[in-house]
Amino acid sequence: MSRSFQVRFISRDEYRPAMALCWRVFCEFQSGLTGREGMESFSRFINDDTLHTVFLNGGFPMIAAYDDGIMIGVAAVRSGPHLSLLFVEGCYQNMGVGRALVDYLHQWLLENRGWMGGARLSVNASVPGEGFYHRLGFRDKGPRVNKDGIDYTPMEMEL
Repeated sequence: MSRSFQVRFISRDEYRPAMALCWRVFCEFQSGLTGREGMESFSRFINDDTLHTVFLNGGFPMIAAYDDGIMIGVAAVRSGPHLSLLFVEGCYQNMGVGRALVDYLHQWLLENRGWMGGARLSVNASVPGEGFYHRLGFRDKGPRVNKDGIDYTPMEMEL
């Protein structure tokens, strides 16, 4: 079954709900793979007041996918460009939501080349997300690493 959903930049008031979605999905899919250090590290990142201020000042563009007005997925990019967040509610995974979020950011980066600072989009792919990123065209930049208790594979794709 194909579902339709809307993708757009989030409003200022949607920042905290977007981060709450990221936390829910991280806990659902990473908690069994990530120890206490990784859980605490990710929690600090999404609750960082400095990151929130950077978002408010336009330095951390964040988009979301919505199904009938309900936020179902979130993605954010920082300069470099680097895909810093990509989370989709479990019941919406494998429905094209993640791909739509990456495609939207990809198009935005191409239209805003002055902001992005590079010709490649990088990501630190979680273990469960590696196959997804490969299907989108990301290629491994090196072996899997562990930083701050979180395992990931650095990847990148041409813009």
